[in-house]
Amino acid sequence: MTEMWKQGRDPLTGFRILRLGLNPSRDALYSRINQRAEHMFESGLVEETKRLLEKYGDTARPLSSLGYKQAVQLLQGEIDSKAAVQAAQQAHRNYAKRQLTWFRREPEVVWLKGFGDDPSIQEKAAALAVET
Repeated sequence: MTEMWKQGRDPLTGFRILRLGLNPSRDALYSRINQRAEHMFESGLVEETKRLLEKYGDTARPLSSLGYKQAVQLLQGEIDSKAAVQAAQQAHRNYAKRQLTWFRREPEVVWLKGFGDDPSIQEKAAALAVET
C-alpha cells in the first residue's frame, strides 16, 4: 500500500468543483445554536449521559464532547441545570466560530448569506451548480 501511495495517481478529470459555504448572520447562527443546545437538554441528554456514565464511567472519551461534558458536570453536581445549558451553548458557539475561521481559509468558496434550509439559499446554490 505504501508503494502505491508513493506512485501517486492521476487527478480526476471531467469534473468541475463548486465549493459552497453557508454564512448566516452571527446573531441568527448563535440563536439557532442556543436553541439546539437547549433542545438537547430538553430531549433527554442528561438521562442519556447518566446511562452512559453507568455503563462506561466518566473516563469515556465521548463524554467530554460538546453537550455531554456539561451534562456530566450537571450529574456530578458541579453546576446546576441552567448553567449546564448555558455552558453547552457557549461551547457550541465557540466551536462554530472555530469552524467558520477554518472554512474561511478554504480557497474559491462561494459564500451564501443564510442557512441551507432557506429556499432562497437553496435556489442560489442550485443556480450556481448549473452555472459551474
